[in-house]
Amino acid sequence: MSSKYHLVPEHGHGAADEDASESLLREDPVSCWKRWRPCLPHSALITIALVMYSIAICWVTRLALLRFHRPRVPAPTSSFPHPDEKQYLVTETGRGGHSWTRYLVYGEPGPEVDKAWYDLIKPFNTRVPAERYEATMGNRTSVRVEDGSDNPDYYVTLTVYHELHCLLRFRRFLDPQFYANKTWEEQAQDKSALGHYKHCLWSLLESVLCNGDTSMRTFHWDLAKPAPKPDSLAERKCVNWDWLHSWTTNHSFLLQDELLIHPVFGKLDANLRPFGRTETRM
Repeated sequence: MSSKYHLVPEHGHGAADEDASESLLREDPVSCWKRWRPCLPHSALITIALVMYSIAICWVTRLALLRFHRPRVPAPTSSFPHPDEKQYLVTETGRGGHSWTRYLVYGEPGPEVDKAWYDLIKPFNTRVPAERYEATMGNRTSVRVEDGSDNPDYYVTLTVYHELHCLLRFRRFLDPQFYANKTWEEQAQDKSALGHYKHCLWSLLESVLCNGDTSMRTFHWDLAKPAPKPDSLAERKCVNWDWLHSWTTNHSFLLQDELLIHPVFGKLDANLRPFGRTETRM
């Protein structure tokens, strides 16, 4: 059977074939430049865009790393009540009788109760050593206590004292006649005061949710009533208040000390007014 395929003879390639082969290996440089020149502006723009995108990605990554992995300067031990350095104790709260916390709430309004509340919130204006503040707060700044030192302390209020201030507001709200010489109706119409009460209520709510106390409140049966009755007593892990209050008292100052200097208005008096002026506090 004859084959369907035939060998192509090796001879017989002419000069035209050789020229065609060489033309495939050679390209006119002028025609090549003309073909690619229109694409160069687009290529340059794409390259610049890619470079700018890469720089932006690197910058955002750097900011994220600085935010979440910011190095902290080591601070001296026990120079500030850091959460890791607090003293705790297990105690039973909710006791009746003559406990001092019960007295602050149920005591008859008068000089003695007012003095007890004053002693409780006296360290409201707290000064924190600069190195401890900067190690704890990072780049967030605060007013400085201008006592003439090279690196003055920072002026802060520990949140617990702001909450005590709010509780004192509510305590006085219960006796408007004694503290404001107002009736309940007149007090309810004081929009400025009500705005402050709402601010305090919001602050206390956020603190309760933030701390999330999970100590258990128990119940017992009352044979005269069908519903379970809640118990007031609860065993809780609490901050050693004597220790915390002692630290804050030793690191506090009074506005009468005149240690606050406004960058525009200058030194402030005990009413936070510039000296020699009669403007009310803003």
